[in-house]
Amino acid sequence: MNSPLAAEQENELSDLRSVHAQLEEIVAGSPRVQLAQGNLPRAIVLARDHMADPKVRFLLLRLKEVAGVNEGMAEQWAELLRECPDDLLIVRYSATRLVKERHLDEALSLIEKHVPETSGNWDLLFARAKLLNDIRAYEQSDDLFRRLIAQREDRNVRIEFAKRLRKRGLLADAFEAIEPVMGALVPGSKAAELASALANDYAFYQGFASKDELTGQDIRIVSMKHAILHFRNRQIAEQPPERPVSIALVTGSLGPGGAERQLTRLAGELNRLADIGEALPAPTCLRPADVAVLVKQHTEPSGTGKKQGLNFFLPVLLNARIPVTEINGLPPVSIAHQPVADAGLNRLLEQLPPPVHYGVTRLTPHLRAHEFDVVSLWQDGTCLFGALAALLAGVPTIHLVFRGLPPNIRKDRFREEYPVLYQALARVPGVCFASNSLAAAQAYSQWLGIPLERFHILYNGVPELTTGSSEEDERKWTEFEARTTDATETIGGVFRLEPDKRPQLWIKLAAQYLKDRPQARFVIVGDGRLQENIVALAEELQVTERILLVGLSNHVGYWYSRMDTSVLLSRFEGLPNVLIEAQLLGVPVVSTPAGGAGECFVQNVTGHLIDDLDHPNLTEACGKISSMVDMVRGNDVLREHCRQRARELFSLSAMLEKFLSLCVPFMRVPENDERIDLGPMRLMEA
Repeated sequence: MNSPLAAEQENELSDLRSVHAQLEEIVAGSPRVQLAQGNLPRAIVLARDHMADPKVRFLLLRLKEVAGVNEGMAEQWAELLRECPDDLLIVRYSATRLVKERHLDEALSLIEKHVPETSGNWDLLFARAKLLNDIRAYEQSDDLFRRLIAQREDRNVRIEFAKRLRKRGLLADAFEAIEPVMGALVPGSKAAELASALANDYAFYQGFASKDELTGQDIRIVSMKHAILHFRNRQIAEQPPERPVSIALVTGSLGPGGAERQLTRLAGELNRLADIGEALPAPTCLRPADVAVLVKQHTEPSGTGKKQGLNFFLPVLLNARIPVTEINGLPPVSIAHQPVADAGLNRLLEQLPPPVHYGVTRLTPHLRAHEFDVVSLWQDGTCLFGALAALLAGVPTIHLVFRGLPPNIRKDRFREEYPVLYQALARVPGVCFASNSLAAAQAYSQWLGIPLERFHILYNGVPELTTGSSEEDERKWTEFEARTTDATETIGGVFRLEPDKRPQLWIKLAAQYLKDRPQARFVIVGDGRLQENIVALAEELQVTERILLVGLSNHVGYWYSRMDTSVLLSRFEGLPNVLIEAQLLGVPVVSTPAGGAGECFVQNVTGHLIDDLDHPNLTEACGKISSMVDMVRGNDVLREHCRQRARELFSLSAMLEKFLSLCVPFMRVPENDERIDLGPMRLMEA
């Protein structure tokens, strides 16, 4: 007969086994974020009285990972790993959590500690190869997998290697890994199904590219390329010039950036013409009909962070009664449920890079339903998700609008899809390449091998600014003026407090300038992630009293009117609106040679360029700023020169006329585009 203590222990064990089973069922039934988030509260209640049990904590942490919980997760995994140092599943999740938090070196060290390569144990080395793949240390993982295969013909190693290669899109490599053991796989097994699928796909893609061209290539990018080239010979019907054109302007967000501001202005001007039914004069003669804005995301996420301000320009568009559609809110329509008649194209569309798949499933049905004549895609990320979507929808004219230097230069924005995307699109009728500066067009042309003649320069259109203010603006200026009554010059800047704009460098420049001209004062208009950093730096350099941080303002003209010169120290730019806006109010400028900055003003007349972009010389910059301040003081002729040139080159009417000239369908691709290289897709970086 069992003792009461033994019975109690048995009941506790039975209860724990039940909790294990229920948690395992919950985890298995929560493959996606929304499901995991919905199931998490129930799992927490189940686990509450059993948190001393490692398996309960492991299952709960797994569910939290799927649900997207981040706070404290690395510490919780580390604590569980200390209790269970030999559990390779816990090692795996601990390491992948570190990778999520961008601690790759720590993840590598963790694997080295628990599964060292020096162990010499075959099973541990196999586990190590899989773990290295899990943390995206692909080069090391692939090398170890291949060494294991060379040392011993093990079917499981080949199968696992093939599975991982396939998940990364490396179809040819995956087929090569599994082909030697295909004949030994059990018919109907998952491994046999994998091998059959790989063989089938490999045979299909060899119809587009050779073995050498497929080896080492992401099949999703190959699919994107050939899905685009499917439209290489598409026919575009000519339209009478008097027929109004419907236009969709597409972008990623409506945040407070230069591209978003320009798109909003363009939408407003197009909508104004559409309302009055007015056409531009010859030779353009076009007039817009419907104008719509499509934005990937404009709703504000909860909490704080870099995504705040996504709807900054939304009120402007809504006040102008311009329809705004959030693409994230469109229902996804699978490829199988879209009218794609060609079986080969349909198969290519089933394997696309995630951003391209996003556009095809969400954007294509919307564009098809609205039958836009022109879809204008602004910035690289939008081109990536929008170009193929527009082709599938049959849009006659597709704009690829570049707003700065290309992603081979801006390394943080580079994706392997970009060069392949643009080179393929260059072969499709109806696709127009546009840039807001000659400098950017030259950089894209050189990078992609696409003739410069294919790029149209669509300069920013900047409206006349008013100098009106709000009560808050007036209060900020009055208080600043009161504490800088001795000031003889005001130097300003309008820019986001983001790394590309180098606001810390701007503060250092102000500190150095004050050493020689202590009666200067400084105004920065804009906000961003580096707000706290520059406040701390200003305090450290003891210049806080001479600098006013305005923050965001809807009355930028008011602040320009308080400046003697405006200074921009960006590392990257397209065509900086702020340099044009300043000159429209008679304020000369000083800038680094970022992007098309030098195209915005007359060098050494209405502005100065600082020589070195990467490492601006602050002494040189201070000299050029003081020179410009002294030149403009009491010089109404110079101020008028600034205003006149900005009006001539960057007026709204000039921008509108150029944009509408790009809305005429491009019926064919110039013959000299034959020299565009569309061979093996290697990583193309300048």
